[in-house]
Amino acid sequence: MNLDLYKTITMLQAVRKMLPLRKFFTSTFFPGVETFVTEDVLFDYKKGKRPMAPFVAPRVGGITVARDGHKAKKYTAPKIAPQRILTIDDLVTRGMGENVYSQQTPAQRQAQLLGTDLSEMDDMIARRIEWMARELLLGKPILVKGFIDRLDQDYVEDVIDFGFTNKIKLVGDASWKSPNSAGKKFAQLKQWRLEVIKSSGSAPTMAIFGQSAWGDFYSDPEVQKMLNQQNATLALMNPSVVDEALTYCGKLPGLGLELYTYDDWFIDDDNVEQPYIPDNVVILARPSLGRFAFGAVTQLEADGQFHTYQGTRVPKQWADQNADARMIRLTSRPIPIPSDVDGWFVAEVS
Repeated sequence: MNLDLYKTITMLQAVRKMLPLRKFFTSTFFPGVETFVTEDVLFDYKKGKRPMAPFVAPRVGGITVARDGHKAKKYTAPKIAPQRILTIDDLVTRGMGENVYSQQTPAQRQAQLLGTDLSEMDDMIARRIEWMARELLLGKPILVKGFIDRLDQDYVEDVIDFGFTNKIKLVGDASWKSPNSAGKKFAQLKQWRLEVIKSSGSAPTMAIFGQSAWGDFYSDPEVQKMLNQQNATLALMNPSVVDEALTYCGKLPGLGLELYTYDDWFIDDDNVEQPYIPDNVVILARPSLGRFAFGAVTQLEADGQFHTYQGTRVPKQWADQNADARMIRLTSRPIPIPSDVDGWFVAEVS
């Protein structure tokens, strides 16, 4: 066995430390899954309307009315396809966490590496899907960069855009950082909630705050006054940790809103660490806003034929006998689909 002394001689037992994979946006707001037999995903979505039935004059049978409007869209589902190479060097070098005097054979190590690689690539795909849900929930067009070369320098761009309009940006004196906003924040939440009801017919049940936005809201004099009232019912604050990233902060019974902060980060395509919820953002939403659809994956197999697979993850492996290497790839073609594009509200408050 080839042992890299410089890296391992002082470390008899390594502990693999993987950052936890969280799927708050995906599991909460887009929990449904639908798979297609084609790369193209065709779906309907709507913007809520409230037409009334028309009055009809005497001796007129009736008035023809239009059906509820909806829009149909077709997207070629973007392709996510991380892959890894397995070489002889990987099979004869002690793996991370493996005993220095391990008697594992190359075949055993190959099986272990295969399982590890598939698991880690699946996590990578899940993080990208979580990012897509995050972008949609923030009211942004989802920018898809399809990289062409291995240096990530050449790429083609596509945009997934549902025309989301339920958003506002507070600047100047309207900013929550401004002293002029004191005593107005509760009323603004109420107004934004009404905007969602007006445009979609459904009320949001969750308000998710960035850390700065939560600090501004919680310290607002009007909110503090609500909390200090005897037998207060307008605002109930009893913080509890739901998990390491999600904190339940309290409830506004009069608005039917549970209040949360979400503290988790990701590395974006420019290698910059970003929070999933920006500091100055408040999102009003309800669970199960939509679902994820997955386009089919077509790939060339070892039999020399193209095969199409329907599913959320499609693996592929192939060998380069000249290089004594084996490649493993995991492919997914996800796209988030909101049931109602006006079903939530996004506010930049500072």
